[in-house]
Amino acid sequence: MLKKSRKMMEEILRQILVKLDKVETNVGQFQSEVRGRFEQMDKRFEQIDQCFAQVDKRFEQIDKRFKQIDQRFEQIDKRFEEIDKRFEQMTNVSLKLMNVLLK
Repeated sequence: MLKKSRKMMEEILRQILVKLDKVETNVGQFQSEVRGRFEQMDKRFEQIDQCFAQVDKRFEQIDKRFKQIDQRFEQIDKRFEEIDKRFEQMTNVSLKLMNVLLK
């Protein structure tokens, strides 16, 4: 009877060990899959970071272009001021001439 119970215990232990090996294998596979997923996520974040870097460069270019446009508008404003002054001078001269002619 001792032999039978010993054999049964050994068989139960073998079954437990087999199940533990399977669990360990499954955990190992799960860890491997999780690592793989995190590696994929890291690569994707690197790609996203590169895209943001490109977007930042593009915005820098756009900002530079807007500054150039602002400078150009300032130049145009100055020219219009000069033109306004000339028109005012011409108007004054015309008025003086008319006054002289009307006298």
